[in-house]
Amino acid sequence: MKKLFIVIAVLIVSAVVVLPTNAAQTEKKSGFHKEFCFKNHLGLTDQQLAKMKELRSRFHADTRDLKYDLEIKRVEMRKLFTDPKTDDETLLAKQKEISGLRQQLSEKRAQMKIEWRKILTPEQIAKLDKMPHRYHERWAHHRHHIAKDRQMDKKSQKTKKE
Repeated sequence: MKKLFIVIAVLIVSAVVVLPTNAAQTEKKSGFHKEFCFKNHLGLTDQQLAKMKELRSRFHADTRDLKYDLEIKRVEMRKLFTDPKTDDETLLAKQKEISGLRQQLSEKRAQMKIEWRKILTPEQIAKLDKMPHRYHERWAHHRHHIAKDRQMDKKSQKTKKE
C-alpha cells in the first residue's frame, strides 16, 4: 500500500512540475511557428518581421483599454438582460454602447492591417492570397464530413421510403 501511495505522489508531483513547463513551451512554439510561416511563405526580411512585431505590440497596447471597456459593457449587458425589471430602451442603449466599442476596435484592427500591408512589397502582397490560412484546412475537412453525413442521411431516408 505504501508503494502505491509513493507512486501516486510521484506522478502528481511530476505532473504539477511538467505540465506548466510544457504549456509555456507550447505558447512560445505557436507564436514562433506563426512568424516562421509568415517569414517563409512571404519571404519576409528580419527587418520586416521586426516592424510587424512592433506594429502588433503597439496595436495590443492601444486596444487594451478598449477591450477592457468592451468586456465590462458585455457583463453589464448580461446583468441587465437577466433583470426582469430592465426595460427595452435600457437594453437597446447598452447594446448601442457595445456596438460602438466593437466598431472602434474593428477600425483599429483595420488600420493595423493597412499599416502591416505597407511593410510588404508588391510581390509579397500578391502572395497573401495564396497563403494557407490557419483554420482553412480544418474547416474544409469539417465541411466535407458534414456534407458526407447529409448525403448518407438522404440515402437512408430514400431506402426507408422504398
